[in-house]
Amino acid sequence: MRAFVAVEVPGREGEGAGATASAPEHLTLRFLGEIDSGLADRLIERLGPALARIARFEFVLDGVGAFPSPHRPRVVWRGVTEGAGELHALARAVREVVDSGGASEDASPFVPHVTLFRVRSSRDRERAARLLAPQATLPPPTRVPVTSVQFVESRLSASGAHHEVRARFPLAGAGP
Repeated sequence: MRAFVAVEVPGREGEGAGATASAPEHLTLRFLGEIDSGLADRLIERLGPALARIARFEFVLDGVGAFPSPHRPRVVWRGVTEGAGELHALARAVREVVDSGGASEDASPFVPHVTLFRVRSSRDRERAARLLAPQATLPPPTRVPVTSVQFVESRLSASGAHHEVRARFPLAGAGP
């Protein structure tokens, strides 16, 4: 299965240039790639207790950027302003569980962001240019509460990614 660990982000109505999504929005804490179901089960078992000790918090999505750069965008994203430190700590806790649980280590640095879209066509490039232009009207900052973390299975199809939440881990102070 293809899987990742993430924080759910509320819908993105009005987030720029006809954004659509076939799966709920999320901020990925750790992409796991293709893993077997046994490893998924072990990670799910270990993530709950590790994350239950972390206090809930909020972060703010603000601004728009692109990887690898605004001049050559492949991925257009919203960045995190407030709460980035807490997201880094949460991602670190997830990484420790995942790495010690037998998943392949990921040397990529964690960069807190929410992907708006991938640039795959000339239409996407035009859309990216509009959003990344200095005079672009950007969506207002969005405050996102973090009360839980999700283990998500992702299935790719011609119509896009379809996500199934396999497990939800409440953070300290969060309801059931």
